[in-house]
Amino acid sequence: MRRFYIEPTEILNQHPQITGNDVRHMRKVLRHEPGDQVLLIDGSGFEYPAVIETISKDTASFSIIEKKQSHTASSLELVVAQGFLKDKKMDTIIRHLTELGLSRWIPLISDRSVARPDENRVAERMRRWENIAIESLKQCGLSKLPVISPLMTFEELVNSPEDYDGKIICWEEEKVPLAGLHPGKSQKILLVIGPEGGFSPEEIKYSQPADFKSISLGPRILRAETAAIAACTLVQYLYGDMQKSP
Repeated sequence: MRRFYIEPTEILNQHPQITGNDVRHMRKVLRHEPGDQVLLIDGSGFEYPAVIETISKDTASFSIIEKKQSHTASSLELVVAQGFLKDKKMDTIIRHLTELGLSRWIPLISDRSVARPDENRVAERMRRWENIAIESLKQCGLSKLPVISPLMTFEELVNSPEDYDGKIICWEEEKVPLAGLHPGKSQKILLVIGPEGGFSPEEIKYSQPADFKSISLGPRILRAETAAIAACTLVQYLYGDMQKSP
């Protein structure tokens, strides 16, 4: 069954609707008609098998068959704080990390961040990231949308009172691999990845009293966007659900 995103407020209606490009794709490309079944997702972790009631040029309405819990969500709550990158690299990262089971995304300003967008620009980018995450959600089989958090500074992140089972920071000068941390049973991990120039030694030292553990991603220097995907994959493999059979 093809998956379509529906706004969480809309799914509560007796005859929920979706509009826009998804409807045009449904009608023109997939050739769906009234009576066909689809799967609706609202980003909450639930799925809604539904029947198309009506479909017009840019609006489709549905009858919900049932509400059921999705079983594709990772057992690990993975929060990724990503040093702000130039151009559209952040778009690429949020797209791929959503596929990998990201729970929350924190854009981060650190000492070596070259890109430092103003408040209006950040708000615009956040809306774009939410749309990218929705598109990834439909493609990869997940049903829970990652939370896009407001921009933070490195100091704010380190001093945050939020509890984690592990706080991991990727640093190219570290020698300890991720598998060497042995954090035990982990249900919630904060993974911190730097901007194009990585983190400064002063930042690593500043984070240590707050129980951040720096790790190496191997002998090669990775691009920031590659490091984010590699680190997220490793964390999901070691502590999440990438070792499990589907």
